[in-house]
Amino acid sequence: MRHSTRRFRMLRLALRAESLLLAATLLALVSGCSADPSPPRTTPDAVERAALADAQHRANRDGVPIAPDVWTQLWTPTLAGLAIKKCVYEGSGGVLEFQAAPLAEQAEGLSFSVGPPGDISALAALGDFADQRAVGRLLDSCLAAYPVDRRLWLVPEEDRGALYSYDLTVLRRCLLAHGQRVPRLPGRTRFENLLRASAPWNAYDLVVVADRAQWYALSDACPALPPAIAADVQTVTNAIARG
Repeated sequence: MRHSTRRFRMLRLALRAESLLLAATLLALVSGCSADPSPPRTTPDAVERAALADAQHRANRDGVPIAPDVWTQLWTPTLAGLAIKKCVYEGSGGVLEFQAAPLAEQAEGLSFSVGPPGDISALAALGDFADQRAVGRLLDSCLAAYPVDRRLWLVPEEDRGALYSYDLTVLRRCLLAHGQRVPRLPGRTRFENLLRASAPWNAYDLVVVADRAQWYALSDACPALPPAIAADVQTVTNAIARG
């Protein structure tokens, strides 16, 4: 009986902490709406700069020129895989195919394969892309255009319940209110199991905007992570960087 009582108290404390986090997030969002509007953002924030550095490091390493306006938004891993696949296919004239690895295999970084589609077997059909350097340059330029927000893989286990509540009651509604489509949100248990399996559900998986100004406005109005969880993820990121 004593053991059951202790478990009940721990559960109650966890739910209370989750409720406090959600209330703080809602208060911050409401306060932001009621305050005097600030000028729209025109430069990348720290999360975007880190994602850009990761996306463009191959191009910078290989001396492939990248235009400063090449990127439009942060992409989810799923959306980025589809966009890069299209970029490689079109950039090669249809002789190369990019295939991203399953989501659960990308927690440590983008994993993929590049090669001719199954219906191309003759080396001559590859043209310029028979040269691996040409393949590398095309791949570098495509990767640079699609910076990925990888933070969901770094959400600490103790934050998963609060993240579900935020996605359900804040983020999903915010994106819908801004005219975006949102994937069907799984139940809490399934949601947490997906996080545990390194295949997280992502509210931004259907979001595509026309330009960077629209991205800045949307991502500032509907943050992918609430401030407290974003801070925890940054702590994890810093620990990884320190080795």
